[in-house]
Amino acid sequence: MYENIFNQTYSEAIAIIGGGVSGSLVAANLLRNASTPLVIKLIERRPEIGKGVAYSTLVDGHLLNVPAGRMSAFADQPEHFLNWLHTNGYSQVTASTYVQRRIYGKYIQAIVHTAEANAADGVQLERIFDEAIAITTTDDLATIYLQSGQYLSAQKVVLALGNFSASSPQPIASLGHNHPHVRDAWSNDAISHLNPDDTILLVGTGLTMVDVVVSLHQQGFKGKIYAVSRHGLKPQSHKLTTSYPAFIDLDTAPKTVRRLLHLVRKEIQTASTQGQDWRAVIDAIRPILQPLWQILPFPEQQRFLRHIKTYWEVHRHRIAEEIDELLNTIVQTSQLTYYAGQIQTCREVEKGIDVTIKARRTGENIVLRVNRIINCTGANCNYRRLQHPLIASLQEQRLMRPHPLSIGIDTANNGALIDAEGKVSQQLYTLGTPRKGNLWESTAVPEIRTQAANLTQELLQSLNYKPYTNNLVHELFKPTMLFRQLFDKESSTYTYLIGDAATKAAILVDPVLEQVERDLQILREMGLTLHYCLETHVHADHITGAGQLRQYTGCVNIFPENADVVGADGYIRDGEILQLGSVKIQAIATPGHTDSHMAYLVNGTHLLTGDALLIRGCGRTDFQNGDAGLLYDVITQKLFTLPDETFVYPGHDYQGRTVSTIGGEKRCNPRFVGRSRHQFIELMKSLNLPYPQKMSEALPANKHGGKIVVTLDYQI
Repeated sequence: MYENIFNQTYSEAIAIIGGGVSGSLVAANLLRNASTPLVIKLIERRPEIGKGVAYSTLVDGHLLNVPAGRMSAFADQPEHFLNWLHTNGYSQVTASTYVQRRIYGKYIQAIVHTAEANAADGVQLERIFDEAIAITTTDDLATIYLQSGQYLSAQKVVLALGNFSASSPQPIASLGHNHPHVRDAWSNDAISHLNPDDTILLVGTGLTMVDVVVSLHQQGFKGKIYAVSRHGLKPQSHKLTTSYPAFIDLDTAPKTVRRLLHLVRKEIQTASTQGQDWRAVIDAIRPILQPLWQILPFPEQQRFLRHIKTYWEVHRHRIAEEIDELLNTIVQTSQLTYYAGQIQTCREVEKGIDVTIKARRTGENIVLRVNRIINCTGANCNYRRLQHPLIASLQEQRLMRPHPLSIGIDTANNGALIDAEGKVSQQLYTLGTPRKGNLWESTAVPEIRTQAANLTQELLQSLNYKPYTNNLVHELFKPTMLFRQLFDKESSTYTYLIGDAATKAAILVDPVLEQVERDLQILREMGLTLHYCLETHVHADHITGAGQLRQYTGCVNIFPENADVVGADGYIRDGEILQLGSVKIQAIATPGHTDSHMAYLVNGTHLLTGDALLIRGCGRTDFQNGDAGLLYDVITQKLFTLPDETFVYPGHDYQGRTVSTIGGEKRCNPRFVGRSRHQFIELMKSLNLPYPQKMSEALPANKHGGKIVVTLDYQI
């Protein structure tokens, strides 16, 4: 595909970050409307495009919240989805049917495939299954850095970011990261490994809660389910209604939330006397929701979010009647109970957690003993607090600013990002959830399809066509190295696979014994030869896989200089460089967590920090000859002197964060920001952390190179 694209006389590139529904609709519209050569680079971290989180579900009971007749991907073709269903084996579906969400995911994929097949000459789609972690810009070009170590450039970039996972509310967060009894509703293991008599607490009573209850029901779970939110309100159900006339005029609409609420309530009363349902009144507001939101003064928008938001969402974002009936049945059998209140405390007990809830109306404390807590609080839209490398990169370079309401990103009317100085970007655009602060209603398909179509026209009209040059060809996709970040869930350890694309030589940093089979499989799939296993330090929380990997691949095992290890193949000194083809790995001595710790700077851009510097934290210093003062010195005087854009890849993370930057840690790491050396030492003394659970097993094994007898049948 690259050869065909690059052979065009003239061409441009548009990159779309995110291959869910919003990104796929932008790609499809570009393919359908571009008439001159164009490269569309669709970047998606999941193994397939078109589905995202919502439409990747395999649960049959997860239905669309809107009937099929209103779910066309194209506003000018309202029957498009219904016609697709009828021609693809779903002839029984009517306009009022609530279709399974996974079917809608197939529909979005089909749209992209069809648009690709019918695109004009020279208009091509390139699928890149990777994660974007940073963006830099020049006057006419944006460069996107990928987690794999590659980068690509484009004239325009669309941030189709979708929804980020919810942050854990207090005091659930106080239980600690990766607590065995706490799950995120969007995680793959949210409802796995449950016992029949377990008790579950769902935090949040909105659409995410509904999904979890449906999944539990389909799984056959018979245990008790509690659901709690501040108001205890669940989404209302749909009902068939007739259209209701518009009753709000933008020119004369009230400019306060109180008066607007009064107007809507009065109209619902009027509708009721005419035999009309309240749903028809709410639906009549939809065509003007976005401009109505925009004419509200900022203090009134804040007032809406504080006082009306919850009530609006349960009435506006409704569920299918059959799902509502299922929920009511589960409530009637006493399996599901709703609570209105606020969680006060979470206290660990044997095999579970005691959760204290302060009831909303009575103020009484209700104690629930549960075996699992599932966070169902919905998407995290607060970009000020998001711990995502791409968002961090954009904010550090001041290329974006969070919306003043702390929901989404501040954007211009055309979807272009507004930077920290208030300048409208000519290169970076977004749609969907990130525009929620500016538009309020910006998450449903009818809004997203309109934004995708409008953004497509904006992008195509603003492109300046230039001839390709050999330099641009190389810049668009330059494979500098192979880079994979691998994760061991039990110990929250990151292992890094680094390789040279030309020679296929590879190195593994901090391998984990339990993941040796995984690592060998990845090496085979990528056609790599493992030359080295490299350790940042002698680990206390897991046993290294280096010994087993040497047995099966013949690789050389290297430890930091002065590490107390018997039988190491070699040691690496401060400043020494390992080279694999075009990949250079420089050792940087970073003692303090332990007395023989190394960080590794890969090709001058990727810093593997081990346990010395973590994302928004650092390693402990209370065993293995740790020294807090020494750690402070090497972080502030060595690592923090590297360029701000240097990527930081830690040895562990307990919140699902994958990468940061030196600039981000200098600015936001609470262990170091605003602390003197003495204050840091006192802080580290006061942590009183329990020793790692596997320390008595891991340390002796790792001092012998991880020599544990394990039988594996893999060969490279």
